[in-house]
Order: sequence, then structure tokens, then C-alpha cells
Amino acid sequence: MSLIYAQDFIAALSDIVGAQYVTADPIAAFPYRYDASIFGGTAAAVVVRPGSTEEVSQILARANTAKVPVVIRGGGASIYGQPRGVPEKNVLLDLTRMNRVIRINHDSMTVTAQCGIIMGKLQSACKKAGFYIFSPFAPLHIVSLGGWMSGAAGSAGLWPDIVSITVVLADGTVVKTGGGPGTNIHQPVNFNRNLGGPDFTGLFIGDGGSFGVKTEATVRITKFPPVLRATIFEFDTLEKTLELVKRHVERVNPHPFDPVMVFGPGAMKHFMPDFGEITNFTVQGMMQGHTAAEMDVKRDIFNALADELGGTRTPVLDAMAEAMAAAGGAESEMTMDWLALFNALGLTAWLPFTLPREGFCQIYYQLLDWRTKRLEEAAKKGFVCHGTWEFFTPSDASTLIGEMDAFFQDTEDPAVVDFARNMMQDFQIYAHQLGSIDVYNQGLMADLNARYWSPGFRTLFQSIKASLDPNNILNPGLWTPLNNC
Repeated sequence: MSLIYAQDFIAALSDIVGAQYVTADPIAAFPYRYDASIFGGTAAAVVVRPGSTEEVSQILARANTAKVPVVIRGGGASIYGQPRGVPEKNVLLDLTRMNRVIRINHDSMTVTAQCGIIMGKLQSACKKAGFYIFSPFAPLHIVSLGGWMSGAAGSAGLWPDIVSITVVLADGTVVKTGGGPGTNIHQPVNFNRNLGGPDFTGLFIGDGGSFGVKTEATVRITKFPPVLRATIFEFDTLEKTLELVKRHVERVNPHPFDPVMVFGPGAMKHFMPDFGEITNFTVQGMMQGHTAAEMDVKRDIFNALADELGGTRTPVLDAMAEAMAAAGGAESEMTMDWLALFNALGLTAWLPFTLPREGFCQIYYQLLDWRTKRLEEAAKKGFVCHGTWEFFTPSDASTLIGEMDAFFQDTEDPAVVDFARNMMQDFQIYAHQLGSIDVYNQGLMADLNARYWSPGFRTLFQSIKASLDPNNILNPGLWTPLNNC
């Protein structure tokens, strides 16, 4: 039993959610010190597993009155760790009980779900009903809807489709954002994000859980596009590759049904391990829609652009493209294939970046040189690198998001884990100094992102935080220093 909080506080939480969903047992709380990353989880004094918005509201109202720090956790999928809060004093809200699909609205083409639902489950439910919802490519099967909205800036592709969020503020106040019940008490349907007032939905996207606890969300969906076409080209220079990306995004929005994915030599080595040295960039274009005729035209236009720029195709690449097209829209299966590939490669030092397309070429090579030097350093220490992975894709007309990861042997060796952890942190410091802005607003990365805020942006954040959470109980220490706890 926790010695931090009095028995009546624990009993009050039990009255709200049921005794079986509250624990102050250090053994039961211990697993929450870990997550999917090598940076770790949260040291909690009490773990509470609410099942509804109303229960979250009552918990926060009581915690706010007592000025008790509250850390929110979804699927634990962060690659940069969980919020630390105030170690050993945190009340940790585990939202994974809140995993229901509330409604798939066929008329408005939206889905409403509780925010603890895992994205793979939500995607599966939508697909079963004949709809498509954009989901993170990997960690689809561990990231929650609320975690994705909170922990990835712009929800990394989901943000244009988020119509409404139900948020519980630090004092227990329940807010529904978006055009619908929140802005017109006579309208029961969430159907438009911006009607009737400011875009408060955007306020809570990418906040890391600092402004409120997301409990439900309504997301726009579309009829599932069953036809997939794929085409793959090689280019001998990054400049030609980027020109193809430019010409593609000038014509179409790449997100979500016309993506272009660029793989560097290290990544392609994993797909074609028997092909000796690989030096080219490999560009994969995908077109997903409702009719074969439409997708064939899109593929042919993409092929013409690539041919004009000197791209080459090989029988092996054509076979890979045909296999992808034959798989259709089997997103879940493709995601599991990718996860299996990464898991087989050993301990990953994740090195993501997000940069403007303008000026990308020079910065890309600077980041690549940085990685090369760190891997040389690892080799001198006797650490074995299994391979590397270079990848980027346009998320819109202006933005390129990607990774240049490294995979280490001896995943249980503490010295290797420390090296990978430091490599991830140092890479982000260097990348930020070159203008990268990481999409992950979680754990360590929230602190690093905030380090490079402008004074005006920092003042605005602190003002909003102070207004919505004056006692600083929600994820204290995330973005800003600890106080009042």
C-alpha cells in the first residue's frame, strides 16, 4: 500500500471506478515504469483505470483539489519514454479500459471512439464497416487514439480528420470541441470541426496531455478504397529523387492515398540482402482508390514522371510492386510485416526527422554524416551494428518526414542500450540545430522540442497551461519545469 496518500484518498478513487481498478501496490505499479522505448515509463504511487469520461472527471476534480500530480498513459508506445511527472507521487491514469467504438456514423462518415482504444482495433472496426481511417504505420497495434493525438504533433497525419475531442480539464470540467454539441447544445452530432467558435480541437492536438485528458474523439472516415497500385524506381542521386517528389506533390495531395516513399541504400539492403552493395535511392509510389481504371491512370502518370527524370526499373523492383498491389489494402498485415522486420534487426536507435522540402538535400547529408561518425564510434567500442535504415516521405506539399535509424546487436547489454539512448538524444539535438522539428511530443522529446521554442511561443504555452491547469497537476514537468507539486 502506498505511504504517500492517505487511505481515504485511495478509497475515494475506489468509489469512483471500483476497487478492482485502483492499486497502490508497488508491485502492481512497477510495470508502468517501462514502455515500448528504452527511455522508460512512469514511477507511480497509485494507478487508476477509469472506464468513462465521467470517471475521469471525478478523478481529476479530486486530484486537483488535493494538488496531486496526474500522469496520463495510453498504449505506452512512445519511442522517447513516458512523462515522468513527480516520481513516486504520481497518480497514473491508465486509459486502456476506455477502448470502445461508440459509433460509426455512416451518414456523416465519422467514427466516435473512446481515446484509450488501440489504433489497430479502431482501424479494424472501421474496415469491417467498409471505411478507412488513417492510422500510424507502426506502432499500429500498441498506440492508442488518445496517445496518437497527444503525443504526435498534428497527430502525424490524423489531424485533418479529427472533428471533435472530448477533453477533461484539470479541474474536472468536460469540454467537447468542434462544431456540434460543444458549440450548439441543440445539435447532438459532431459533424464539423470549426463551426460556432475557435478551433479548440487544434489546441489539444500534440499537447502531450498537458492541457487536458482526452477521453473521446470523433474522426472523419472515408469509404475504404480497395484498389492499390504500386510502382518502384531507382535513382542515382538524391536531387533527382527530390525532383520526383516535388513534381508528385505539385499534382496531388500525397496524404493518405497517394504516398511516395523514398528508401536509402541501408533500408533496401534489408529488402534485397543478396544484391551486394546498394547505392541508389529507391522511390515507391502508391495509388489507392476505388476503381482499377482510375488507379492505372495515376500509376501511368507517376511512371512517366519518373521516366522523364531518369528513374530505372528492374525485374526485382517490378515484382515487389506487383506483390504490394496484390496485397491490396491489407494495412494491418503490412504493418505486422514491418514490425517483424524491425524486431529481427535488434536494438533500434530511432533517428527520426521532420524538415521542410526546401533545403532538404544538404541537411539530409549532414544528418547522414553525423550518423556515420556515431557508428564509427560504436565500432571502436566493440558494439555491433546490424544495419541501417534510411527513409523519408512527403506528408504534405511542404514537409518531409523520415528516419535514418541504426540497429545494434546485444540488445540486453546495458552499455549498448546506453549508447543507443544517448545516440537518439544527441541526434535530436543536432537535428534541431539544423531546423528539424520532431513530431513526437512525448517524454524526452517534449523537453527537447521545448528547448528550441521562440520566446513568444513559450509565453503563449505557459499562459494556456496556467489558465487550464493552474495547479500544474497534468503531466507536470512535460514541456515546462516542475512547480506546485
